[in-house]
Amino acid sequence: MQPDSHAEKIASALAAAKTLQRTGRFDDARHACELVLRLVPGHPGALQRLALIARQQGQGEEAARLLTELITQTPDNVFAICLLATIWREAGQPERSETLLDGIIPTLPENAALLLEKARCRVDLQDVAAAIPLLERAVTLAPDNAAAHSLLGVARRRVGDRPGALAAFNAAIALNPKDAYALNGLGNDSLEKECFDEAAAYYRRAIAAQPHFLKAHKNLAYALNLANDIDAAQAAFARMFELHPDFHEGRMDYGLFLLSQGDYARGWREYEHRWSFAGFDERDWGGGLPRWDGSALAGRHLLLWGEQGIGDHILYGTMLPDAVRRAAGRVTLAVEARLVPLFARSLADDGVAVIARGDAVDADVQCPLGSLGAMLRPSPQHCGDGVYLRADADRVAAIRRRYAEKWPSGQRLIGLSWRSANWHVGDYKSLDIEALLPVLRKPGIAWISLQYGRVETEIAALAERHGITVYRDPDIDPTADLDGLAAQVAALDGVVSTSNSTVHFAGALGRPCWVLLSAGRGRMWYWPREAERTPWYASLRLIRQHRAGDWAPVIAKLGKVLDGIA
Repeated sequence: MQPDSHAEKIASALAAAKTLQRTGRFDDARHACELVLRLVPGHPGALQRLALIARQQGQGEEAARLLTELITQTPDNVFAICLLATIWREAGQPERSETLLDGIIPTLPENAALLLEKARCRVDLQDVAAAIPLLERAVTLAPDNAAAHSLLGVARRRVGDRPGALAAFNAAIALNPKDAYALNGLGNDSLEKECFDEAAAYYRRAIAAQPHFLKAHKNLAYALNLANDIDAAQAAFARMFELHPDFHEGRMDYGLFLLSQGDYARGWREYEHRWSFAGFDERDWGGGLPRWDGSALAGRHLLLWGEQGIGDHILYGTMLPDAVRRAAGRVTLAVEARLVPLFARSLADDGVAVIARGDAVDADVQCPLGSLGAMLRPSPQHCGDGVYLRADADRVAAIRRRYAEKWPSGQRLIGLSWRSANWHVGDYKSLDIEALLPVLRKPGIAWISLQYGRVETEIAALAERHGITVYRDPDIDPTADLDGLAAQVAALDGVVSTSNSTVHFAGALGRPCWVLLSAGRGRMWYWPREAERTPWYASLRLIRQHRAGDWAPVIAKLGKVLDGIA
């Protein structure tokens, strides 16, 4: 048993250490803890305080060492176990954290703190679905734990349960109005509703609560950009980079912001950060080869490869003729397999071999198509007309013959696409086909569906309710047969489409196309904010919303365009 004088000294020293740590006098706080350890080697309170000090000073390994020693002495110390699990998880070792937690949770299954930390591990391991029941149990056991409600909101949101996420975020804010993650989540909900000013207000509150919350800074810049408050968005990006110059996700978004402003010189450079952002949804198809620097090949073999979606392949592909001329040597292009026939025909005269991404190739250097912009498109004025694709002439002629037989009275043949499948912003770029009724009723036009996906029910309902026919060619699958889609677009008099891959086909084939653009989240960087033309494709005309979600004026303007009076 410790003498009373020792107990008093220990209690006094630990109290002093706590106060000293709180005021930032870490060396003095550490000295007080070491005094305790001289009196009682391995004292749990001193080890725990030293671990907290080390963690606060960013000394994760030292904190973990002290906590490991502490847990050896007090194996049921839930606080120490949770803190050690947090340190390991934040160091990128969630599996190690989970192993530690799994050793104690069976003995304390009703401990909300342990369940919460295990749920964090599951989230970090991208198993969000498994985290949700853990978090729901945690908030049942500890309904006043704001952090558990907040993380539950994050998890529910990631699996697409927006109402459940909103309820969890609101529960967290009711308990802690300064919960930064819940505030950020509420901002995201407002952003999805295209209430940009409201979203920005939530993000600002999140930043006030947690000034180094980089995601909230990035989201604030995005919301301000969508609200067309360009100066404020620029300032938000600048503040984010002051905090973390190498925040790659933010740098990638900043690149897109700059490109949307026409600042291509800086925009392409910043957009290169996408390859350093772990969440960028594209693999590196370059096989680890050195990056081509734009110089003449001089006997080397260049692999160019398409990235992201079909529309991105075609958009960035507008730079291919310039890239081939600059390379002045052997070039192979790797693209999504469905595009191989179309690109092979279009680039045959340039001597480019076209393969599917992932096929073996004996190249020396490589470059993703999007990264050609820094070499070849220093400004919008360098874009050219964008025409480089060549449809199958025989298929084009055959389609024209079939359509002439079907519509012998000489109607204008207009292709139609009204939906985007973009997982992130597709809903904002899409509209209900019935919203197009004012133009679909116009005489003298035969409407041909170019829409990919399962749309038979929509087309049948349109015919049944309104007596309007939108023809879906049974010989062409616009999802699987992209070469056939290109031939179909080339055979038509024009195309009407929302912002999806169809417009890229039309532009790269040089066909007239009227693009229906959303004003909010569905606005892509390559569509200028105000102009009716894009520098990327000369044959496209842009008809844009002026208020997010309001398609009626867009359809009215399209009607005038089709009538030849606008």
